[in-house]
Amino acid sequence: MAPSAVERTGLFGMLRALVRQSAAAELQYPANFFASAFGALFWLAMAVLTVGVFYSHTDHLGGWTFWETVVLLGVFNALVGLIEGVLRPGIGQLPELIRRSTLDLMLVRPIDAQLYVTFHSVDLWRIADVVLGFGLSWYGLHRLGRTLDPLEIAEFAITFSSSVAVLYSLWVCLMCSAFWFVAVENIPTVFDALFEAARYPAPAYPRALRIVFVYLLPVVWSTTIPASALTGRLERWHWLGSLFVAGIALVVSRLVWRAALRRYTSAGG
Repeated sequence: MAPSAVERTGLFGMLRALVRQSAAAELQYPANFFASAFGALFWLAMAVLTVGVFYSHTDHLGGWTFWETVVLLGVFNALVGLIEGVLRPGIGQLPELIRRSTLDLMLVRPIDAQLYVTFHSVDLWRIADVVLGFGLSWYGLHRLGRTLDPLEIAEFAITFSSSVAVLYSLWVCLMCSAFWFVAVENIPTVFDALFEAARYPAPAYPRALRIVFVYLLPVVWSTTIPASALTGRLERWHWLGSLFVAGIALVVSRLVWRAALRRYTSAGG
């Protein structure tokens, strides 16, 4: 039996095909890019102004200066772009796929179902949030007078990728609750409210909240660690810890996904 097209092209070929499919759909409405870019720029400016209000009454927030927090805010905005561009239109649609039994069609495809559900729909225009976020972080570093060496750039790349993996794993686990519960539509809204806390560095929060936002629901961890790598606050070799956390998170999310699929009975019962 001849191998399927997916088997021939492999994992990255499949990902490219899904991205091209989403791009073809999005390019039908090029005005959406300008609307998305304008919206991203507006909300980023509002976020900086909000942080500025806090720093108008203090020089430090949890030991972080204004421009260090601006660097963190850029990381936050880049992660928002990935959440809105990949996670929400992808794995975030899992409850709807289950309710409409559309998931059945995805499960019979000759590719990994979790991967397909994750990347079956991508909002490419949210790349504007990622670009503007990195641009803001660069400007913050410029105002701090910091120039990154290759090691620091590598540490940031590792810690930022680890944050993406942790947030993705968290979304998978939250969305998989739809296999057990019917009404889970409000979960993304609750996540959005919690993720707002990631606009500020972890040391700015009281001890009890740090335990929640760093260890239980690591939303603040996801921005503080990469920003620490950029601002020189990251302890040496702590990037190894971020890799370990990301690896554990991905394994747990995979186990949750498999357990959820075993519970799924599909449209036919």
